Amino acid sequence: MSYSENELINNYLTQVYKKLPEWLKLKKEEANKILKDLEEQILNEARTIAESQAPSDVDIQQALFQIGTPESIAKLYKNRGTPKLYITEELFDLYIRSMLFFFIIVIVINLIVSIFQFFFEPWWEVLGNMFTGMWIGCLIIAIIITIIFVYLSMQGFLPEDFGVIPSRLALLFPFHISEKRLKETREYTKTKLEEATQKAKETIAEARLRVKDKISEIKEITKEKLEVAELRREQKLLEAKIRRDEKLERVRRRREERKEEAKLKRELKKKQPVSIGELIFGAIGGLIFGLFIIIQPFAEIPGLFVSEFLDWLKIFGLLIVISGLINLIRLAVGVRNHTGQQVMLVLEALYTLTYIPVFLFLLNNPGIFPISLFSGGTITIIPYDVNNLAYIIYFWVIIVIIISILVGMIFNFYKVNKLQKLKADFY
Repeated sequence: MSYSENELINNYLTQVYKKLPEWLKLKKEEANKILKDLEEQILNEARTIAESQAPSDVDIQQALFQIGTPESIAKLYKNRGTPKLYITEELFDLYIRSMLFFFIIVIVINLIVSIFQFFFEPWWEVLGNMFTGMWIGCLIIAIIITIIFVYLSMQGFLPEDFGVIPSRLALLFPFHISEKRLKETREYTKTKLEEATQKAKETIAEARLRVKDKISEIKEITKEKLEVAELRREQKLLEAKIRRDEKLERVRRRREERKEEAKLKRELKKKQPVSIGELIFGAIGGLIFGLFIIIQPFAEIPGLFVSEFLDWLKIFGLLIVISGLINLIRLAVGVRNHTGQQVMLVLEALYTLTYIPVFLFLLNNPGIFPISLFSGGTITIIPYDVNNLAYIIYFWVIIVIIISILVGMIFNFYKVNKLQKLKADFY
């Protein structure tokens, strides 16, 4: 439905029409007249704001703001009828007649059904079912009719809005309804519409006065605010200059602090005896190599290793796996946790001593070492003879390994001491 050529007014009137009560929407001519009058009022108000010039969209928006929301306009036309409980007094007679009409329909239907049931069921059951059906049916009808008439009363419906239905029901149930009463309600409706229209005009006039007063007040406030703003602007310029100088000083100090922190970090990194890369390599390498020796996928090849040497390898692999786990724990503790690293280094140093009995066992059992695998068959077995060259080489190689283990243990204690000095220097 198009009400106006202006899109703003058209949208506003469309919203007003949607919010109008249902009884008024059924009266197309009266609804259109209301919208037409409202459009004229909007245009007059916009022309007043534009000072008799062609109103712009801004003027129209200001006029719509002064007139009020579509809900407030539509609400003026919903106050129709005399309240009586939740149903208006004008609809109460129609409500009673409608309910009696449908009660009779329910009773008649139950009587007809009961007559047919008399031929097939005992009479006491038929009577019981009949009265039960009448009671439940009338209760449901009463609830539905009541809800409908409460809604109609809230929307402002009157008997005249239902056409010939009230007069037809009056033929069945002669209550206080007549053509004179219907004519009176029509006059009542006309009066209500005129009152609502007049009230809308008064509301617009009051809004215009409020807006004028508000504009004058705003001008005074704006003038005062401009003076205050000028003073505050000068104060802010001075405050901004002070803050800028303070910020530059903070930046300079922060830059110097960062340089000092970076210098300390570089010195700390140089003196740090434990690195993350060392711990990651030790953990991953120890776990993978140790598990490989424990699983021994090469043990299935016949003739390469004797069973005692494979058992020795399993023990050695277990020690390596535990060493990898220690490195993993050290990694979790963190290289910056110097106390934790010191404790773990001491434990690792003491743990390395467990390697020595394993290598001493290999030293005392040279015959199990698979020398033939590495010599290409030139030496089939290493004899336990101190004068044999193969045994002498074998002996000193293992001794060097044991010495390396002891050196590693001593190096761990050296790291502990270095960490202690690091804590004293930087913390």
